[in-house]
Amino acid sequence: MLQDLDNLAARIGQLVQRTRQLHAERDALRARLHQAEQETRALRTRCDDADVQVRQLQERLQNHDSEVGDRLAHAEAAEATLRAELERHVLQLQSFESQAAARESEWQSRLAARDTDMQRLRVAAVAARERIDAVLARLPGASVGEQA
Repeated sequence: MLQDLDNLAARIGQLVQRTRQLHAERDALRARLHQAEQETRALRTRCDDADVQVRQLQERLQNHDSEVGDRLAHAEAAEATLRAELERHVLQLQSFESQAAARESEWQSRLAARDTDMQRLRVAAVAARERIDAVLARLPGASVGEQA
């Protein structure tokens, strides 16, 4: 019975360790999410800057249609690349958030199941202890006080 309790304590220790590990993973994912958000903001700023630059070039170089066309095409390509990169980061961020939420939910469910199992084991241990005490009390040679 003590070995079972030791095993249970070891199992609980493993669960605590895994929970801490999950918390560390969650914190790492949050840090990655924060970094991705910063990169997204920087990319948006770069995209806005590219838009402003395109407009300035159009105003300053209206007389140079061929040059404006080339520069505009270049700026639009850069903008498309930045927007595609921004979209990719946003999708990646959403994927990370979804994965983190799913993992957290899964571990919460597992933890709840482990808690339920632990409670059942405690109840079973108490019941077994009571049955053993009752059998010992009925054995020959048990004192009168123990039998009552």
